[in-house]
Amino acid sequence: MRGVYRSVRGHLLQRLIVKSRYAFNPGRPVEVVGYLSMVAGVGESARLCAVALSKAGRQIMLADVSTHPDEGKLVEWAPALASDGQPGSRIWHLNPPMLPRAILKMGLGNFARAFNIGYWAWELEVVPAEWRNAMHYMNAILVPSEFTRRAIAPLTSAPVIVVPHPVSERPAAEGIRQKFGIAEEAFLVSFIFSGGSSINRKNPQAAIEAFRQFSAECPDAFLLMKASGSPARDEALRRLMQSVEGDRNIRVITDNLASSEINGIIKESNVYLSLHRSEGFGLTVAEAIMHRTPVVSTAWSGTADFCDPDNTWLVEPLLIPVVDDHPEFADLKDAVWADPSPVAAAALLKGIYSDREAAKRKAEGARDYLLRHLAEHSYDKALLRLSAMQAS
Repeated sequence: MRGVYRSVRGHLLQRLIVKSRYAFNPGRPVEVVGYLSMVAGVGESARLCAVALSKAGRQIMLADVSTHPDEGKLVEWAPALASDGQPGSRIWHLNPPMLPRAILKMGLGNFARAFNIGYWAWELEVVPAEWRNAMHYMNAILVPSEFTRRAIAPLTSAPVIVVPHPVSERPAAEGIRQKFGIAEEAFLVSFIFSGGSSINRKNPQAAIEAFRQFSAECPDAFLLMKASGSPARDEALRRLMQSVEGDRNIRVITDNLASSEINGIIKESNVYLSLHRSEGFGLTVAEAIMHRTPVVSTAWSGTADFCDPDNTWLVEPLLIPVVDDHPEFADLKDAVWADPSPVAAAALLKGIYSDREAAKRKAEGARDYLLRHLAEHSYDKALLRLSAMQAS
């Protein structure tokens, strides 16, 4: 039944939605639509947008279309006061598979009465049919990286503008090492990922392999991986956790943590390690850089925009065909993604381990690089650009 729904959603519902003829009206509020009360990454994307627009002085409205709202204590965010009334534009922080349900929930007539902007985070160079079908009813599309823009822009006549997630250094809980039983003097390596967005794409197994090679020579090292998902329902996540059973210096946790605790893990780490196969942006990598944590990252896809080649530790990958059973990636032909070398990553970890003070100085430079990138590609500047396009 789920496969039938996906087919109807991708090929029928997407085509029933009519593109708005309303012009972009910068004088009216911007409505941010998304999974505002969900801990998922797409929900965080919407919350970051709302806060950034508020700080820029924009009047905003909020539309929460969450399918599975989480406990409020897990979702920590505070936008400025929202406006009432009819929005002039909407930013939909939902990828195309999520859009039909949300649009129908808000009403097709309501959808057509505003300038609609999609914020889409796609992770490959080949774009699925369902995403291409959704392009015909969006007035503009924002994307988190140049990598995603290059994939989407040739397929639509709508403006496609890069706006990275406006990450900032947010409060980090203290005592994280004590909470998870990690020695204060341990060399802590961390990685945070969601099992629901394809474990194969996030590639935690490569991080484990790299860490094992590195820790063979550095026995005081510890790898802490925070996964979102349930091993009882996710076989791939369960296999991953089983693969580290018996390793005293590797731990994979699936606890529900507040965002301040997630930030605490990142901030207390000596290295953040992401050997992803592909990212539309790479939110946790950017958050690690913002917290001045040295970053080892795959040198491909969305993270390439903001990972300073002089001040982050990059693993140049081979590109291999995408093989994945995730519904978003299963039927894509000619798609490739990265295959970063655990051996190369282990060597970079050893280099950071051997000169931690130099690594801290480089991490500060990486943060400066990220801040410049964010300032140059803000939501406010994207909306000003849309206004200028319309005026011309």
